[in-house]
Amino acid sequence: MKPSKIMLPLVAALALAACGNLSKVTKEGTTDNPIWPDAEKTTLRHSGTQNGSWPNWDNVRTIEAGMNKDQIYELIGRPHFNEGLYGVREWNYVFHYREAGEIKTCQYKILFDKHMNAQTFHWLPEGCAPRPQEPQREVIIREVVASPKPIRQ
Repeated sequence: MKPSKIMLPLVAALALAACGNLSKVTKEGTTDNPIWPDAEKTTLRHSGTQNGSWPNWDNVRTIEAGMNKDQIYELIGRPHFNEGLYGVREWNYVFHYREAGEIKTCQYKILFDKHMNAQTFHWLPEGCAPRPQEPQREVIIREVVASPKPIRQ
């Protein structure tokens, strides 16, 4: 096989992988300027007006630096835009949640290092996402029963 026949698919694969990144991602998995996709153009569409997903927030909070794409995919699913699953170093999501009866929407970005491990995470707007719920505290109610006084003889 001629070297040109081998190189053409390799160059095409690299070009496609580069197309999936919006931000300029360093080999360490960081960026100075996160670029956000248009939330209206998500590939995760529903018949209603809300595109994106209503994630399990405990799963979102579990994500941390060093996780690989398979681990993240298991927690929050595929990315919500056309970035692809392999070769790209940026995944983007559109998440919804309720706060005080209102629907809120956040965008979430995960950047991967050259080894495809998650390294940095960004929110739009910054600081978005619901606060963790306070754990339910168990209230123990004890019935106090007065015992009769002992009879002295």
